[in-house]
Amino acid sequence: MKRIILGLFLSLVFGMSVYAQSDVCAKKVSVQQVKDALEPVLGGAKVIKVSPSPVKGLYEVIVEARGRQIPVYIDCSERYLITGEIIDLKEKKSITRERARELAKKVVEEKMKKLEKVLGKEKIEKLKKALGERFADIKIVDLKKIPKENLILFGNPAAKMTVYVVTDPECPFCAKFDTEMMKVLEKRKDVKFELILFPLPFHKHAQKIVQRIVCEESVKKKKEILEKSFKAVRERDEKKLAQLGKECEKGKKVIQEHFKFGSEAGIGGTPAIIFPYGIMVSGWMTADQINKVLDALK
Repeated sequence: MKRIILGLFLSLVFGMSVYAQSDVCAKKVSVQQVKDALEPVLGGAKVIKVSPSPVKGLYEVIVEARGRQIPVYIDCSERYLITGEIIDLKEKKSITRERARELAKKVVEEKMKKLEKVLGKEKIEKLKKALGERFADIKIVDLKKIPKENLILFGNPAAKMTVYVVTDPECPFCAKFDTEMMKVLEKRKDVKFELILFPLPFHKHAQKIVQRIVCEESVKKKKEILEKSFKAVRERDEKKLAQLGKECEKGKKVIQEHFKFGSEAGIGGTPAIIFPYGIMVSGWMTADQINKVLDALK
């Protein structure tokens, strides 16, 4: 249910059906009331703001999901949630889409202010050049909130720069990223990678593989299992993947901690690469791209 509702929220960006409601509100709906009504079914999304909508009987609710803010609507009774568009027939425009664009612009402006404060203009320009079109999609993660235990370290422990990688042992693009990461480490001693294990629910072997990795005492063995899983993914050897997993209670708890961090950081998939200063790029990157970003942030 939560995933369905969250999916409806996110799909607003691409357009939806027309809804309307004409009851007049007899009471004012507070932010807390709406939070209490919606957050149990929001699937990790958050209620940011509640205000009257252009349609009598409906309140506009600004919901934040995975770094995006989008408008949805709730009636005065707090019973009916509407995830469609409000169309102004007289003006021939979608009020919902217009509002979504305003919110997106505001999010970008706020992100740029944060970046300028953290990096300065010179580093921002270097980062833009390093990332190209992907610069527009970066997020800023609070490094203090990254869970520091049960991570897997690759590279020089004393390296000046740390890159955190949110990864899944059954994720094809994570396996590709692993290969590129090793290329970077072959040539650089100034960077280390710390892997945050994040098994996606639709990968049927990932949960147990992560549980086994967490519960292994030997760091060497942890790395060995992870590398074997990536190798099996690259070779499409599902039988091998099934053999690598093992249930472990400690592992289950660690997974929940990592999921909590991922939800708060707006991570919707793997890999997600968190560079110095908390600069997060979603998706696979080549060794050359990784090096360019690292050099831009020096």
